[in-house]
Amino acid sequence: VGGGGIMNNDHEPLDNDTFNDNEQIEPTSLEQNNNKKFVVYSNPHTGVGSLGMLKQGGPNRYPRRAERLPQTSQASARASRKRLRDHAVHKQLGACLVLTYAELPSNSKRDVEKFIKEARAYYPNQMDYAVVTEGLDPSGGIRVHHNVLLPASPHLAVIAGNWIHGDVFIGINPTDSDIRRMVNYVTKEFVRSSGLSARFIKSKSKVPKPKKEIFNNKEDAEAALMANIPKDATGISIYDPRCADRKIIYWDIHPHLIEPI
Repeated sequence: VGGGGIMNNDHEPLDNDTFNDNEQIEPTSLEQNNNKKFVVYSNPHTGVGSLGMLKQGGPNRYPRRAERLPQTSQASARASRKRLRDHAVHKQLGACLVLTYAELPSNSKRDVEKFIKEARAYYPNQMDYAVVTEGLDPSGGIRVHHNVLLPASPHLAVIAGNWIHGDVFIGINPTDSDIRRMVNYVTKEFVRSSGLSARFIKSKSKVPKPKKEIFNNKEDAEAALMANIPKDATGISIYDPRCADRKIIYWDIHPHLIEPI
């Protein structure tokens, strides 16, 4: 069992996903006129708000699909990453256990499902979790391993001892920002060809939908975006992708009692 530590990647910015992938498309000529509108999404349950240009008009379904087809893998990866990141923050999955193999597995899915089932015994209430398995694509050059996201617990070392197939490395993420960075790191293989297995598995949960507001100018939209941040929020960070008038803001939503190791 590996030692604990904070799992984040300080060299990578927070992922620039938004609530709706439509807002990630560069503005068309129709959107560059004086009638453009702006949309603001905010979700206090995940500590993120975004601003972007509202897509209006544009080509009908089939030409639009043809334009978007080359972006399908990237868009799908962004959407999956966002869903996992929201789930991890909402359910406070502050521990990441990296489960490795001493020998190539015959059934890696069964192995990790058994591990999750045994881990439930150490949580008095419902245990939320998520699993990202890397290395399933032989052409990727990465050895198979599982990234298991769990709520922080004093029993993590004991839980890790249930993994009998290889080593376990435990990472602790004490803040929402650390959780987001950890999710961005373990989802680095999400851009891939279609037809493979699910990018991740998780416990059943439904993150509340964000609030959506539409404004006629960017100034009002930015004011609303800032007003939606709780007055007592901590860990506020602003990401400006500098394209299509977009802006994304993250903040911490939970008190954090985990001390860095």
